[in-house]
Amino acid sequence: MTQSTGEPRPSAGPGLIRRWVARQFTTRVIVMMPIAIAFNIALGYTTQTVLKLPIYMDSIGTILVGCLAGPIPGLLTGVLSNLIWQYAPGIGGANIGPFAVTAGAIGFISGIWGYLGIFRSRPASGLRLVVPTVVAIAIIGLLAIRMYTIPQYTDPNVGNYPAWVYPAILVIGLLAAGAVAAFVYLRRDAGGAWVAVAGAVTGLVAALISAPIAAYVYGGVTGGGTDVIVAALRQGGADVYNASLGQGLFSDPIDKTITCFVVFVILSGVSTRFISRFPLGERLVRADTGDADEAEPDGKGSN
Repeated sequence: MTQSTGEPRPSAGPGLIRRWVARQFTTRVIVMMPIAIAFNIALGYTTQTVLKLPIYMDSIGTILVGCLAGPIPGLLTGVLSNLIWQYAPGIGGANIGPFAVTAGAIGFISGIWGYLGIFRSRPASGLRLVVPTVVAIAIIGLLAIRMYTIPQYTDPNVGNYPAWVYPAILVIGLLAAGAVAAFVYLRRDAGGAWVAVAGAVTGLVAALISAPIAAYVYGGVTGGGTDVIVAALRQGGADVYNASLGQGLFSDPIDKTITCFVVFVILSGVSTRFISRFPLGERLVRADTGDADEAEPDGKGSN
């Protein structure tokens, strides 16, 4: 019988947390993060500031890092994207800095999706393929349809927007729905339905976090294409917070659904051998993929 020494054992909790965090920051992840940040800023600036569309498209790099590496790299990629965009010399000046909180949450949630294998391909046929295709299109349609009924977009005399804005919004919705349907059905991949659900959930969380920031920091006016939605809701009698929340519930779910599908397409086109070398790569690779098994020794313990 072993006698107890009476000395308390050191807690393993902090050590486990440190190892969990450290495993997420391999050399590949550290190299990918600045590339993802640059991509976030370039595409987000074009969409929000140049085109002034009612979506953001500034989270593709964040979600990609999150689902490949984990919640902490995803969080840091989102936060750093916004802070660099806001404060870096030469490219700063946008009202994006305080939304680093939202961007960090998007990255963290993406890491959870990565652990759950949401972005993994799921080959299917028959009803197992048709049903997810219909579900994915329905999710995008339900999220986008409210945008198409706002007078500020449909009538240039009301919103003072150029006549091309509404067709642009319509094209975005049609392209998104068509791309999702084509990808899911032609590639026989039911994973698209899971991605659509993940995108919608991510968008709802982002809207809830962003609303108080937009309302109390900027008074609902952030200088992007979504301001017209806030103005429409304000004209309808909503206060600043509820108008900002309503705008977020308009824009964020459809934006994050499109963004998640872009990430899904990127991952589907990348070698499974390459993906498997990232911390969460093996969770994104089908179990029946041959080269994933070959890549496993390279993926473990690699930097």
